[in-house]
Amino acid sequence: MKKVFSILTLALLMLSFTACNDNDSDQQTYKIQGQMLNNSVNISNGQSEKVAISPVELTWKALESKVSVVYSVQINNGTTINVSLQDADINPNNTYQCYTFSAANAGNGVTNLTGYYRPETGCLYIEFIANSTYRVISIAQMYYPYTKYTFTNTETSNSKESLNGELAISLDPSDMSANVAFGKFALNEDGGLIQAVVFQGVDAEATATGYKITYSGETGLRSTDGSYVLNELELNITGSGQVVNGTVKINEKYNGTIAGKAFAN
Repeated sequence: MKKVFSILTLALLMLSFTACNDNDSDQQTYKIQGQMLNNSVNISNGQSEKVAISPVELTWKALESKVSVVYSVQINNGTTINVSLQDADINPNNTYQCYTFSAANAGNGVTNLTGYYRPETGCLYIEFIANSTYRVISIAQMYYPYTKYTFTNTETSNSKESLNGELAISLDPSDMSANVAFGKFALNEDGGLIQAVVFQGVDAEATATGYKITYSGETGLRSTDGSYVLNELELNITGSGQVVNGTVKINEKYNGTIAGKAFAN
Protein backbone atom coordinates (compact mmCIF):
# COMPACT_ATOMS: atom_id res chain seq x y z
CA MET A 1 0.00 0.00 0.00
CA LYS A 2 2.63 2.51 -1.12
CA LYS A 3 1.75 5.61 -3.12
CA VAL A 4 3.23 9.07 -2.94
CA PHE A 5 0.70 11.48 -1.44
CA SER A 6 1.73 14.82 -2.87
CA ILE A 7 -1.51 16.82 -2.78
CA LEU A 8 -1.96 16.38 0.97
CA THR A 9 1.00 18.72 1.54
CA LEU A 10 -0.92 21.59 -0.03
CA ALA A 11 -2.29 24.25 2.25
CA LEU A 12 -5.81 23.77 0.94
CA LEU A 13 -6.33 20.68 3.06
CA MET A 14 -7.29 22.58 6.18
CA LEU A 15 -9.50 19.76 7.43
CA SER A 16 -6.74 17.18 7.38
CA PHE A 17 -6.46 14.14 9.60
CA THR A 18 -2.91 15.03 10.62
CA ALA A 19 -3.23 17.10 13.75
CA CYS A 20 -1.30 14.74 16.02
CA ASN A 21 0.38 11.36 15.71
CA ASP A 22 1.84 9.72 18.84
CA ASN A 23 3.64 6.45 18.27
CA ASP A 24 4.51 3.98 21.02
CA SER A 25 7.24 2.11 19.17
CA ASP A 26 7.42 -0.74 21.70
CA GLN A 27 3.76 -1.63 21.42
CA GLN A 28 3.23 -0.25 17.90
CA THR A 29 0.22 1.72 19.07
CA TYR A 30 -0.60 4.79 17.01
CA LYS A 31 -2.81 7.55 18.40
CA ILE A 32 -4.01 10.12 15.90
CA GLN A 33 -6.12 13.20 16.48
CA GLY A 34 -7.80 15.18 13.74
CA GLN A 35 -11.18 16.22 12.35
CA MET A 36 -14.08 14.51 10.66
CA LEU A 37 -16.43 16.06 8.12
CA ASN A 38 -19.88 14.62 8.87
CA ASN A 39 -22.90 14.49 6.58
CA SER A 40 -26.11 13.43 8.34
CA VAL A 41 -28.75 12.11 5.91
CA ASN A 42 -32.37 11.54 6.94
CA ILE A 43 -33.16 7.96 5.96
CA SER A 44 -36.88 8.61 5.45
CA ASN A 45 -36.48 11.25 2.73
CA GLY A 46 -32.87 10.87 1.62
CA GLN A 47 -32.09 14.51 2.40
CA SER A 48 -28.94 15.81 4.06
CA GLU A 49 -29.93 17.62 7.23
CA LYS A 50 -26.59 18.59 8.79
CA VAL A 51 -22.97 18.99 7.72
CA ALA A 52 -20.52 19.64 10.55
CA ILE A 53 -16.91 19.25 11.62
CA SER A 54 -15.95 17.38 14.78
CA PRO A 55 -12.69 16.36 16.45
CA VAL A 56 -11.81 12.66 16.37
CA GLU A 57 -9.27 10.38 18.00
CA LEU A 58 -8.20 7.10 16.44
CA THR A 59 -6.05 4.51 18.22
CA TRP A 60 -4.55 1.76 16.10
CA LYS A 61 -2.92 -1.19 17.87
CA ALA A 62 -0.94 -2.61 14.97
CA LEU A 63 0.34 -5.76 16.68
CA GLU A 64 -3.10 -6.69 17.98
CA SER A 65 -4.93 -5.59 14.79
CA LYS A 66 -7.35 -3.50 16.85
CA VAL A 67 -8.74 -0.01 16.28
CA SER A 68 -10.62 2.42 18.52
CA VAL A 69 -12.39 5.55 17.28
CA VAL A 70 -14.08 8.22 19.41
CA TYR A 71 -15.89 11.32 18.18
CA SER A 72 -19.22 13.18 18.39
CA VAL A 73 -21.54 13.99 15.51
CA GLN A 74 -24.21 16.68 15.37
CA ILE A 75 -26.87 14.83 13.39
CA ASN A 76 -29.29 17.78 13.31
CA ASN A 77 -29.52 21.22 14.85
CA GLY A 78 -30.63 19.84 18.21
CA THR A 79 -29.10 16.39 18.57
CA THR A 80 -25.53 15.18 19.03
CA ILE A 81 -24.59 11.52 19.11
CA ASN A 82 -21.36 9.98 20.42
CA VAL A 83 -19.43 7.35 18.50
CA SER A 84 -17.34 5.08 20.71
CA LEU A 85 -15.74 2.14 18.95
CA GLN A 86 -13.38 0.24 21.25
CA ASP A 87 -10.80 -2.36 20.17
CA ALA A 88 -12.62 -3.48 17.05
CA ASP A 89 -10.84 -5.90 14.71
CA ILE A 90 -9.11 -4.11 11.86
CA ASN A 91 -8.11 -6.16 8.85
CA PRO A 92 -6.08 -5.46 5.70
CA ASN A 93 -8.14 -5.40 2.52
CA ASN A 94 -5.84 -6.15 -0.42
CA THR A 95 -8.54 -5.35 -2.96
CA TYR A 96 -9.03 -1.79 -1.73
CA GLN A 97 -5.46 -1.41 -0.41
CA CYS A 98 -6.58 -0.21 2.99
CA TYR A 99 -7.77 -1.51 6.36
CA THR A 100 -11.42 -2.17 7.15
CA PHE A 101 -13.38 -2.52 10.38
CA SER A 102 -17.01 -2.80 11.48
CA ALA A 103 -19.27 -3.00 14.52
CA ALA A 104 -22.94 -3.76 15.07
CA ASN A 105 -22.97 -1.21 17.90
CA ALA A 106 -20.53 1.63 18.58
CA GLY A 107 -22.18 3.75 21.25
CA ASN A 108 -25.69 4.63 22.37
CA GLY A 109 -27.81 4.84 19.22
CA VAL A 110 -24.88 4.08 16.88
CA THR A 111 -25.41 0.93 14.81
CA ASN A 112 -24.14 -0.76 11.63
CA LEU A 113 -20.81 1.03 11.66
CA THR A 114 -18.32 0.33 8.87
CA GLY A 115 -14.95 1.98 8.38
CA TYR A 116 -12.05 2.22 5.92
CA TYR A 117 -8.62 3.45 6.99
CA ARG A 118 -5.46 4.08 4.97
CA PRO A 119 -2.56 5.07 7.26
CA GLU A 120 -0.31 6.30 4.44
CA THR A 121 -2.69 9.10 3.55
CA GLY A 122 -4.68 9.55 6.75
CA CYS A 123 -7.86 8.74 4.81
CA LEU A 124 -10.56 7.58 7.20
CA TYR A 125 -14.12 6.88 6.03
CA ILE A 126 -16.83 5.85 8.49
CA GLU A 127 -20.53 5.25 7.92
CA PHE A 128 -23.16 4.35 10.52
CA ILE A 129 -26.84 4.61 11.44
CA ALA A 130 -27.76 7.12 14.16
CA ASN A 131 -30.88 6.59 16.29
CA SER A 132 -32.36 4.44 13.49
CA THR A 133 -33.13 7.71 11.71
CA TYR A 134 -29.98 9.08 10.09
CA ARG A 135 -27.25 7.62 7.94
CA VAL A 136 -24.06 9.45 8.83
CA ILE A 137 -21.11 9.71 6.43
CA SER A 138 -17.87 10.77 8.14
CA ILE A 139 -14.73 11.63 6.18
CA ALA A 140 -11.29 12.65 7.43
CA GLN A 141 -9.75 13.22 3.99
CA MET A 142 -11.45 13.70 0.64
CA TYR A 143 -8.41 12.50 -1.25
CA TYR A 144 -8.56 10.40 -4.42
CA PRO A 145 -5.14 8.94 -5.31
CA TYR A 146 -6.65 6.78 -8.07
CA THR A 147 -7.90 9.40 -10.50
CA LYS A 148 -8.14 9.40 -14.30
CA TYR A 149 -8.21 12.70 -16.17
CA THR A 150 -9.11 13.07 -19.86
CA PHE A 151 -8.74 16.54 -21.37
CA THR A 152 -9.73 17.57 -24.89
CA ASN A 153 -8.44 20.70 -26.57
CA THR A 154 -11.55 22.15 -28.21
CA GLU A 155 -9.43 24.07 -30.73
CA THR A 156 -7.54 21.03 -32.05
CA SER A 157 -9.82 18.15 -30.88
CA ASN A 158 -6.72 16.42 -29.48
CA SER A 159 -7.20 14.51 -26.23
CA LYS A 160 -4.83 13.54 -23.44
CA GLU A 161 -5.40 10.89 -20.76
CA SER A 162 -3.68 10.96 -17.38
CA LEU A 163 -4.20 7.62 -15.66
CA ASN A 164 -2.21 8.24 -12.46
CA GLY A 165 -3.72 11.53 -11.40
CA GLU A 166 -4.79 12.71 -7.96
CA LEU A 167 -7.61 14.85 -6.61
CA ALA A 168 -8.14 16.43 -3.20
CA ILE A 169 -11.04 18.46 -1.80
CA SER A 170 -11.54 20.35 1.46
CA LEU A 171 -14.94 21.68 2.53
CA ASP A 172 -15.99 24.38 4.99
CA PRO A 173 -19.47 23.64 6.44
CA SER A 174 -19.89 27.20 7.73
CA ASP A 175 -20.53 28.53 4.22
CA MET A 176 -20.50 25.27 2.18
CA SER A 177 -17.52 26.38 0.13
CA ALA A 178 -14.77 24.07 -1.06
CA ASN A 179 -11.17 24.14 -2.24
CA VAL A 180 -10.18 21.70 -4.99
CA ALA A 181 -6.72 20.50 -6.00
CA PHE A 182 -6.06 18.64 -9.24
CA GLY A 183 -2.76 16.77 -9.37
CA LYS A 184 -0.54 14.80 -11.75
CA PHE A 185 -2.36 15.47 -15.01
CA ALA A 186 -1.68 16.94 -18.45
CA LEU A 187 -3.91 19.26 -20.46
CA ASN A 188 -2.51 18.36 -23.87
CA GLU A 189 -0.05 16.04 -25.58
CA ASP A 190 2.62 18.71 -25.98
CA GLY A 191 2.53 19.97 -22.39
CA GLY A 192 4.27 18.38 -19.44
CA LEU A 193 2.76 16.83 -16.33
CA ILE A 194 1.11 19.37 -14.03
CA GLN A 195 1.86 18.42 -10.43
CA ALA A 196 -0.86 20.47 -8.71
CA VAL A 197 -3.41 23.19 -9.46
CA VAL A 198 -5.55 24.60 -6.64
CA PHE A 199 -8.83 26.50 -6.96
CA GLN A 200 -10.34 28.06 -3.83
CA GLY A 201 -13.91 28.99 -3.01
CA VAL A 202 -16.07 26.82 -5.27
CA ASP A 203 -19.60 25.81 -4.23
CA ALA A 204 -20.44 22.66 -2.26
CA GLU A 205 -23.74 20.90 -1.60
CA ALA A 206 -24.36 17.87 0.61
CA THR A 207 -26.23 14.96 -0.97
CA ALA A 208 -27.61 11.61 0.15
CA THR A 209 -24.41 9.79 -0.84
CA GLY A 210 -21.75 12.48 -0.45
CA TYR A 211 -21.34 15.93 -1.97
CA LYS A 212 -21.69 17.94 -5.17
CA ILE A 213 -18.92 20.43 -5.95
CA THR A 214 -19.60 23.06 -8.64
CA TYR A 215 -18.40 26.28 -10.23
CA SER A 216 -20.01 28.22 -13.08
CA GLY A 217 -18.90 31.83 -12.68
CA GLU A 218 -18.95 34.05 -15.76
CA THR A 219 -15.49 35.52 -15.23
CA GLY A 220 -13.70 32.31 -14.29
CA LEU A 221 -11.80 31.46 -11.12
CA ARG A 222 -8.02 31.83 -11.20
CA SER A 223 -5.84 29.19 -9.54
CA THR A 224 -3.83 30.08 -6.45
CA ASP A 225 -0.62 30.26 -8.50
CA GLY A 226 -2.29 32.44 -11.14
CA SER A 227 -1.46 30.09 -14.00
CA TYR A 228 -4.89 28.62 -14.79
CA VAL A 229 -8.52 29.71 -14.94
CA LEU A 230 -11.40 27.46 -13.92
CA ASN A 231 -14.41 28.10 -16.18
CA GLU A 232 -16.74 25.26 -15.22
CA LEU A 233 -16.72 22.45 -12.68
CA GLU A 234 -19.12 19.74 -11.60
CA LEU A 235 -17.93 16.95 -9.31
CA ASN A 236 -20.30 14.34 -7.89
CA ILE A 237 -18.90 12.62 -4.81
CA THR A 238 -20.73 9.36 -4.16
CA GLY A 239 -20.16 6.00 -2.50
CA SER A 240 -20.22 7.63 0.96
CA GLY A 241 -17.50 9.98 -0.22
CA GLN A 242 -15.18 7.37 -1.70
CA VAL A 243 -15.89 7.91 -5.41
CA VAL A 244 -15.77 11.07 -7.52
CA ASN A 245 -16.85 11.66 -11.12
CA GLY A 246 -17.35 14.87 -13.02
CA THR A 247 -16.42 17.40 -15.66
CA VAL A 248 -14.21 20.47 -15.73
CA LYS A 249 -13.29 23.26 -18.12
CA ILE A 250 -9.95 25.06 -17.78
CA ASN A 251 -8.54 28.04 -19.69
CA GLU A 252 -11.64 28.23 -21.90
CA LYS A 253 -10.46 25.50 -24.29
CA TYR A 254 -9.69 22.39 -22.22
CA ASN A 255 -12.75 20.24 -21.51
CA GLY A 256 -12.04 17.43 -19.07
CA THR A 257 -13.64 14.40 -17.47
CA ILE A 258 -12.61 13.15 -14.04
CA ALA A 259 -13.05 9.70 -12.46
CA GLY A 260 -11.43 9.04 -9.10
CA LYS A 261 -11.49 6.68 -6.12
CA ALA A 262 -10.18 6.89 -2.58
CA PHE A 263 -9.26 3.22 -2.51
CA ALA A 264 -8.04 0.88 -5.21
CA ASN A 265 -10.16 -1.94 -6.64
